[in-house]
Amino acid sequence: MKKFQNIFLILLSFSLLFACEEMERDPVINPGDSPALNEPASGTQVVFQKVNATEESVTFSWTEADFGFPSATMYNLQVDVAGNNFASAMELASTSDYSVSITHATLNEKLMTHGLSGDEPTEIEFRVEATVSPEYSLYSEPVNMTVTLYSASFPPIYMIGASVGGWDPAKAVEVVSTGEPFEYITIWNFDATNGLNFRFFSNPAWDASIGGYDVFTTYPEDLLEPATGDDDPNFNFVGENGWYEIFVNTETGTIEMTATDEPGMYLTGDATHGWGWDEPVTALQYVSYKIWEGDVNFTQDGAFRLFGQKDWGPASYGYDVVVNYDIDYIDVAEGHDDPNWFFLKPSGTYHVVVNLRTNTIEISEL
Repeated sequence: MKKFQNIFLILLSFSLLFACEEMERDPVINPGDSPALNEPASGTQVVFQKVNATEESVTFSWTEADFGFPSATMYNLQVDVAGNNFASAMELASTSDYSVSITHATLNEKLMTHGLSGDEPTEIEFRVEATVSPEYSLYSEPVNMTVTLYSASFPPIYMIGASVGGWDPAKAVEVVSTGEPFEYITIWNFDATNGLNFRFFSNPAWDASIGGYDVFTTYPEDLLEPATGDDDPNFNFVGENGWYEIFVNTETGTIEMTATDEPGMYLTGDATHGWGWDEPVTALQYVSYKIWEGDVNFTQDGAFRLFGQKDWGPASYGYDVVVNYDIDYIDVAEGHDDPNWFFLKPSGTYHVVVNLRTNTIEISEL
């Protein structure tokens, strides 16, 4: 009897072991619906413009994929030239969510590196790959979009004069190209405390004068007036001292000015002063249109992100926007919900330049 009991126990053990092996097998893939891109709509046409490229964005959204069992699905947004069947697909984003927004600046940068030409319409295709492992993927139907990238680079013009910093070519204020011919823009502090007059130059040199009221015949008369008492055709700034966005068209002879705040840039996180806005905060100095610089005290292995104001919103810039950086100094903060960087170098003071024209952060040792 005891012998039969032992045989029974052995058979029972094998049965349980086999059952456990069955339970530990991978779930059976029984694919259902592939993801479907909801937006943008197929046939959308977008013209990217350099001047607002970091503020404008394209939102991509899609439906949930069905693999036949509950899964932690990752969605990869891919792009390629239309008609290439995604043979050279480039991944734009990877997320577990059902949508992602990408700025025009980031798209322009990535598509240019993918070989697209600027200043002409190009048809491209997007699709979403849903994957639960390298072996199992579902793909959406492609969505077509026609994009016109910006690539033209026009040299800046300059303002020199008492009300914009002084009659000194070394203090010339750069007015940068918008990316369109004859159009220029900057934000600058106009201050008539030490004099009213200024005019425009093609280079920071006395022999490169473009002119003033003789060339620009349309201008805000509540802010500017001809300096008729000067030997040169300067403007006098007669508005309230402060920061202004100034838009110049050298072809139409037009100047537009709008009062605004001084452009700010802050580094916030435990790599700097901490995750908060109590003084002292870590601020950079505005030096030119969409460029800031300054010395920053960093803490090694801390995280940080850039902000356009002394608050959490509306403007925030991380590795999703500022795509050009030296990975010897900073790198993506994996595991963070926000697009932060980790600071990798030893703790200390470093010089930082943030350039939102080129979506670059440069960090160098002092």
